[in-house]
Amino acid sequence: MKNLLIDKIFNIATIRTKMIAYFFATVILLSFLTIYTFYVSQQSLNQMDEMYEKNLYLVDISNKLSQANDNLLNFLTVKSSDSFIAFQRSGEEIKGVIEATNRDLSYNPSQLLFVDVSNMIYVYFSYADSAINAKRGRNDDETNQSYTKATEIEGYIQEYIAKIQLNQIKENATRYQIVKDKVSELQKTNVVLIVDVMLFSILIIIILTYRMTEPIIRLAHSADEISSGNFEIDEIVVDSEDEIKVMATAFNKMRENIKNYIEELKNKAETEAKLMDQELQNIKMQSLLNKAELEALQSQINPHFLFNTINTGVQLAMMEGADVTSEFLENMSAIFRYNIKNLKKPVTLGEEIDNIKAYAMLLKVRFGEFLKFEFDIEDGINEINMPPLILQPLVENACIHGIGDLEEGGVIRITTKKDADMVHITIEDDGVGMDQEYIDKVLYHTNEEDLFKKPKKSHTTGIGLANVIHRLRLFSQNEDAIEISSDKSNGTKIIIHLPICEEAML
Repeated sequence: MKNLLIDKIFNIATIRTKMIAYFFATVILLSFLTIYTFYVSQQSLNQMDEMYEKNLYLVDISNKLSQANDNLLNFLTVKSSDSFIAFQRSGEEIKGVIEATNRDLSYNPSQLLFVDVSNMIYVYFSYADSAINAKRGRNDDETNQSYTKATEIEGYIQEYIAKIQLNQIKENATRYQIVKDKVSELQKTNVVLIVDVMLFSILIIIILTYRMTEPIIRLAHSADEISSGNFEIDEIVVDSEDEIKVMATAFNKMRENIKNYIEELKNKAETEAKLMDQELQNIKMQSLLNKAELEALQSQINPHFLFNTINTGVQLAMMEGADVTSEFLENMSAIFRYNIKNLKKPVTLGEEIDNIKAYAMLLKVRFGEFLKFEFDIEDGINEINMPPLILQPLVENACIHGIGDLEEGGVIRITTKKDADMVHITIEDDGVGMDQEYIDKVLYHTNEEDLFKKPKKSHTTGIGLANVIHRLRLFSQNEDAIEISSDKSNGTKIIIHLPICEEAML
């Protein structure tokens, strides 16, 4: 019944409660052990103090009584006032010790001898006072008789004190053996208690650890089975009502949900496969019917038709739930929409940067980690006017000519920096770079034929670097509107300087 109650409490308690209860139990046991040890040790110390306290009293009385008798003799001999005062002080001290000692007497044979000593001390001081009074009264016979009697009694007192000390030595030896036995017993008891506490702690740790980790181990094994694709495993049952049961319940529910979801996916895949086969047959038939019409229309395709067609593809991808394809087509549509703009009409820097970001997304899908883009665009520059299709040809040039020939790929960074009257746009790559002769030719030795010459490799825009430089200089009325710096194998950096003025802002 008791074990069932403990198990019930253990199962109901939370992990935190179990840990706290264990630590409290350990602390209480250690505290009890410490208090018990301190109590027994203190008792032993008290007994040792009691053994030697009475002996110290007797030694003190014996010494003070000898001093008092010497002072008495000195006073009676030379009638010294200092000796009299010292005698009186010794007497008061001896009587004080006697009174303090008599309060703790237990009236055993040894203690009764101490009472006899006390009584004889009072008799001694009575004769001593008589001798002093006789001395003051110049009665030498009575002085000698009283002093002789006092000295005789003082001798008896010293003999009694020696006898009491001898008895106390015997008693102390017996009591010391008792205390020694108690200390030895205490040491054995402490060892037993320490071992018991250690065994209890180890037992609690084993039980607590097993009950906490056993369901967790089963959870881990079940998780391994599920990761291997085996969902036909038994549910994990936990008897406790703690956090581990919550984990087990959630795991069982998750396993069942995943199993049902996989079944649904299988059924859906089978249905979609059947529909796909039917749709492929329909597409083949429709393709045969439209082949002649498509061939006739191909020669009439223009950018607007292609843009509208891509938009239709975006809508179809969204309807089918192909989010990646939809995003890819949206970026392509944005680029085509932007590329069919009139080159004579200014655009904003924000539009140019958005176009570059869409272009970067297309290249990311195409090249993956081979080509990376980094943007660092300041706020407050989006509405600045500039010629259209300036940044895209430069980025295309960096992709195709700068990084395209590298096996490990590269990074293109587009950054902007604004000062008082100018915005500086930097396009930088870590590609193969250009030599200074080619840079000088592009910047300073272009002719009209170069302005309309298409790049050798296929660019999206079909606009060359010379065309971009020429339009920038015309727009800004500044021959230094663009800077190019490069070294072979160290990449290329192009900086565009756009003026900030009312005419350049929308």
